[in-house]
Amino acid sequence: MTLILASLIFSAALTWLMVRIYWPIAEKIGLVDNPDKTRKLHQTAIPLVGGISVCTAISIVIPIMLYVGHSASTFFTACDQAINGILPWELPTTSVGHIRRVDLKELVGLLIAGVFLLGVGVLDDWKGIRGRHKLIGQFIAATILMLFGYQFEGVQFAGFEIKFGVFAGILIYMWILAAINSVNLLDGADGIASTIGIIMSGSMGVMMLFQGKGIDSVVMFSITGALIAFLTFNFPPAKVYLGDAGSMLIGFLLAAMAIRSTFKQSSLFAFMAPVALLAIPFIDTGAAIIRRRLTGRSVFSVDRGHLHHALLEKGYSPVASLVWVALFCLITAVGGVMALLQRDSEIALASIGLVIIMMAGARLFGFAEIKLVSRKAYGLGRSMLRGGRNSAQPKQIKESTFHVQGDRDWTACWNALCDYAKQNNFIDMTMDLNAPWIHEAFHAKMQGTEKVRESNYVWSSSVPLVFRDRIFGKIDFSCSKDSRSHHEIIADILNITRAIEESLDEETPLDDAPESNNKLEAALSDSSET
Repeated sequence: MTLILASLIFSAALTWLMVRIYWPIAEKIGLVDNPDKTRKLHQTAIPLVGGISVCTAISIVIPIMLYVGHSASTFFTACDQAINGILPWELPTTSVGHIRRVDLKELVGLLIAGVFLLGVGVLDDWKGIRGRHKLIGQFIAATILMLFGYQFEGVQFAGFEIKFGVFAGILIYMWILAAINSVNLLDGADGIASTIGIIMSGSMGVMMLFQGKGIDSVVMFSITGALIAFLTFNFPPAKVYLGDAGSMLIGFLLAAMAIRSTFKQSSLFAFMAPVALLAIPFIDTGAAIIRRRLTGRSVFSVDRGHLHHALLEKGYSPVASLVWVALFCLITAVGGVMALLQRDSEIALASIGLVIIMMAGARLFGFAEIKLVSRKAYGLGRSMLRGGRNSAQPKQIKESTFHVQGDRDWTACWNALCDYAKQNNFIDMTMDLNAPWIHEAFHAKMQGTEKVRESNYVWSSSVPLVFRDRIFGKIDFSCSKDSRSHHEIIADILNITRAIEESLDEETPLDDAPESNNKLEAALSDSSET
């Protein structure tokens, strides 16, 4: 335990020093996060040196502490025994002991892969790279890990051993990439990624400590100490950010150490424990994929619908939102630790289920996504039950609306647009609004009765919605060439979108802007009469 505390304190002190060193350098070379009008709503440019600072610190601390722990194992054991003699309870002793060749190989692989991924992240933070290139970098980092022995072959479940065979490599890639990107996606508010990183790395360190894995304990608590020190700069309001380099590194290290320390045990509880630790980032990422996919947007699009954004929208302060996220993460972390120590995977599953029920039941997060899935399932079930029985009946217009986020009333705008679309025999129309700076997101779709023939029979267009130099949505529609002149229809839609843009006011809710609403109604009326 003395060695663990020394690793944590040494790592924290060195990280604090590294942040102070890298901070002015980042400002000088432009390695900063500049505010914009859409998602990045902070007031000034903030240095992105968290990832570099954490990586530098742990790359120095871990080898030193492992060497010291091995060379002075008798001293640290004596210290642990002295502490246990004073305390009313007994703490587990930590000893590095003999460092095997395989341990050295895997730790070197972790260092090489981690530094490579850090470089990819720094390049993205500094100059900006495409998402596919960043994904390739993550894939290469995962490949380096596998080449250095980070692999597992199967899992034991209900008395049976399931061998993954050729699928083992695919599962390893999926696990590592999922961990990297889920933590990266959740890093959208002050202190979030560093806080959950502290909880997850500390919890994994506790797992390793009680299993007598001294080397892995030193690694995990060194990471914990580094993140604790960084949180002093990253706590709301943040002075320094992790950047993509830091958030990707946290997810990567957790995924790698889970493979090294627990997955190789080939037991279901050993698999579920790390999953529970990463449950909150995984839940947030899953909700984002559902939200974007079922509203017709790319899963790679950005929004402010993540867990921390949802809490801010509910009126919680940045600090209160951070506390909520930490609480949820702590519940699943305790479940993961207990699952491993009690050798019972159901504890991990129960903790994950409890958090989902808490978030969705209190409508803090996930309720909108559950409604989306329910609506989609209902529509599929209904169409399957009907089968071909209604094929002879005339086709009916299908409409669907979904208020993903916010409380402004967009339904009136959409209903009026639908009336215009019906009058002009639109084939289909979609309205997609995403105004993250005021926590508003709305999606609606209409499928008309007009049958689509060959491609040269149909024309389509997309009209953006812009407010104060911010693109906050678009209206996509398609018509047959037998409809009114496309010049007239596009002109009408432009008039309608202008009225919608004028009805959007940052300070005044839509319902309380009668002058703007009158303009919208007038535009819709003029378009309908044309």
